[in-house]
Amino acid sequence: MGHAKTKRERMEQMESFLQRAYSKGGASVFDVERELGFDHSTAHRYLKELDGVIEVERGKYAINPQSALSNVRLNTSEAIVIYLALRKFIRQTGKATHFMISALQKVIPALRDEALVTLLQNSTSVLAQERPADETYTLIWQRLLEAWRERWVVRIDYQKQGSDQSEPHDIEPYLFEPQLLGDGLYVIAWSRTRNALRTFKPDRILSAQVLPIKFEPRLDLTVEQLLRHSWGIWYGEQPTTIELLFKAGVPAQRVQETVFLPTEKKVLLEDGSLYWRADVVGWIEILSWIRGWGDGVQVLAPEDLRQRVVQDLQKTLKQYGL
Repeated sequence: MGHAKTKRERMEQMESFLQRAYSKGGASVFDVERELGFDHSTAHRYLKELDGVIEVERGKYAINPQSALSNVRLNTSEAIVIYLALRKFIRQTGKATHFMISALQKVIPALRDEALVTLLQNSTSVLAQERPADETYTLIWQRLLEAWRERWVVRIDYQKQGSDQSEPHDIEPYLFEPQLLGDGLYVIAWSRTRNALRTFKPDRILSAQVLPIKFEPRLDLTVEQLLRHSWGIWYGEQPTTIELLFKAGVPAQRVQETVFLPTEKKVLLEDGSLYWRADVVGWIEILSWIRGWGDGVQVLAPEDLRQRVVQDLQKTLKQYGL
């Protein structure tokens, strides 16, 4: 049993190595021996046993990562976590492509309980019927994922928020990121058209064309830098320090239980209220979150955000004749 496990792991290691070698023109048996520490006969035997191995040129072997299937082994707990994450994502999107649904369906059998598997498969079928995606939307997603995976520049026609007008962008897709508090999913990309970092919602992309132009990720951008000061997906020049005071009781308790930003600081005060502070790039998006707490939160700083909340409350009172 131990030997079989060792062989499986070694074959998976070689499979991964040959997939990486595809873009480099393949790898020889000698390369496999040197990089993975396999002996000559083992490397030759695995070449015959692995699926999808092609001889790129004489003595050079590789596996096309686009045509190869990845075998992922999940225990029950891992399968449940992935299932819940996928289902949450699909429920929050207005349209679900066929590969989103099929990904969900493939995870379910790993739960192994026959009754539970049947229940979740039926539930997923209902989910697919509720959120059908047309061919155009599916094609846009496929091209975005291809461009992201292969580092191609992609040209999109993007509809402006709250407008029926659109604008073109040639973008370098860097990251797909869900909105922190909401149902949005965004593509974080470098817009060559605007020469700046931008975020794009796939639902507002009207068309996408993969261009025959490769890009190298900008060295001055890291995931940590992209997300550290963003509330959801907004970007700006300098972060602003937001200071809030949450009422004692339910508001303070709920905020204590959740991490909203990597930069946040929380201090529980003697009267049970909670002081909350974070550095945020742009406070427009955090505004709706603050409004959602009603009288359970008070804005302490900055002053312009504080005044904006006051103005909004005054307008609301006028709507009710107060």
